[in-house]
Amino acid sequence: MDIIKIRSLMPNINDMTYLNTGWSGPSPVYVVDAIKSRLELESFNGPTSPEILESAQKIMSESKVLVSRLFNCQPEEVMLTDNTTDGINIILNGLPWKPGDEVVLCDLEHPSVLLPAYNLQSSKGVRLRMVSIDLDSNHNDIRQSFASVITGRTRLVMFSHIQYSTGLRMPVSAIASVAHKVGARVLVDGAQGPGHIELDMNALGVDFYSSPGQKWLLGPDQTGALFIRHNLIPELQPSRIGFGFSSNFNLEGRFEAVTNSIDKFSMSTTSAPLRAGYNAAVTKILSHKMPEIEKRNLELTKILKNSLSSVDGVKILSPLEGAECSALTTFQVDGVDSDKATLKLWKNDKIVVRAIESQQGIRVSTAFFNTEDEINRLVDAIKQLSKKR
Repeated sequence: MDIIKIRSLMPNINDMTYLNTGWSGPSPVYVVDAIKSRLELESFNGPTSPEILESAQKIMSESKVLVSRLFNCQPEEVMLTDNTTDGINIILNGLPWKPGDEVVLCDLEHPSVLLPAYNLQSSKGVRLRMVSIDLDSNHNDIRQSFASVITGRTRLVMFSHIQYSTGLRMPVSAIASVAHKVGARVLVDGAQGPGHIELDMNALGVDFYSSPGQKWLLGPDQTGALFIRHNLIPELQPSRIGFGFSSNFNLEGRFEAVTNSIDKFSMSTTSAPLRAGYNAAVTKILSHKMPEIEKRNLELTKILKNSLSSVDGVKILSPLEGAECSALTTFQVDGVDSDKATLKLWKNDKIVVRAIESQQGIRVSTAFFNTEDEINRLVDAIKQLSKKR
C-alpha cells in the first residue's frame, strides 16, 4: 500500500495529525470532487430533468452494488440510510414487539444503541437485559456472558461490532450462534466496521448490520447502509411511510403494501451528490482491498500500544493483542482529565483525538493513511502531558 500516494489525495491532513477517524474520517479529494461534480451537474442541467433523474437513480443503484461487495451480501439486502443510528431505529421500530419480549445488549455500548433500546422498553413494554463486560474479557468470556443472559424470551440481541468506548472487537458470529438457537434476531451496530476491518455478512451470521459512510470509509456525513437478511425483510414493518411503501393505491384509501422488497423502507428525495461521494469512497476502499487495509490499521495500532506502554502514568484500556483488537485504542493518563487533554493536544500540537467520557479516557484511531511519525508525535505529546499532570 502506497501511503505517500494515499496521503497526496488527502491534503486536508497536511497541517495536522488526524487520529480521530473513528468519529469522522477526513474526506479525500476524490470524495469531495465527486460531490462537487454531481452538484454542478444538477445545478447546470436541472435536478429533475429526465437525464438527471435517471443518472441519480443509477447512483443509488450503484451504491447498493458497492455495499453488497463490501458486505459480501446481495444488493437486494442493502438499504441506503443517513447514518448508523437511522438503520438501528428502522430495525427496532420495525420488528413486531410484544410485552415481555427481551432485548439483550451490553454495558459498553454507544448511546445510539442504548437510547433507542431504552425507548423501546418504555414504549413497547420490552424488557432489557444488560450484559456486563470486563475490559480484559476475551472472546470466550464475552460469548459466555451473553449466553448466560439470553433466554427463550429473547427477541433481539444487539451490540456493536467494535465497541466505540474501548475498541474491543466483539465475537459476532459466536454471539449470533447463541442467539439463533433460541430464535432471536441479531442486530449489529457496525459504526466502526466498514473501511476498518474486512466484512462478510454470511460469515458473521448477523440478521441486521447498520453502518455509516463518514468514518473509516472516509465518505461524507449523512450517508450509510443497512443490511437486512433477505428472508427477514417481510418480518419488518416500516415505521415511516414513503413512496416505496406502495406502488398501487387510489384516492379512496386503498393500497397494496410492499412486503417482500427492501424498497418498502424508502422515503422521499435523497441527496445524489452525497451518495456520489459515498460511492467514490467505497470504490476507493475496495480498490485498496480490505484485508490490506485492516492489516495496516492493526500494525499501526500495535506500534501505538507498544509505545504508550512505556509512558509513565499511562493505562491502556483497550485489548493489547489477539482477536479482540481493533484500530481503536483508549487509554488514561494518571491525573489528566481526558476532555482537557484532548483540547490541549489540539491547541498545542495540532493532534486530533477523542475523549471517551464513559471510560474517562483518550481514544486514538489509527487509520491506514496514518504514519509511524504521527504516532511518535502523539506519544511525545502524551509524555509531556504525563510530566505536567
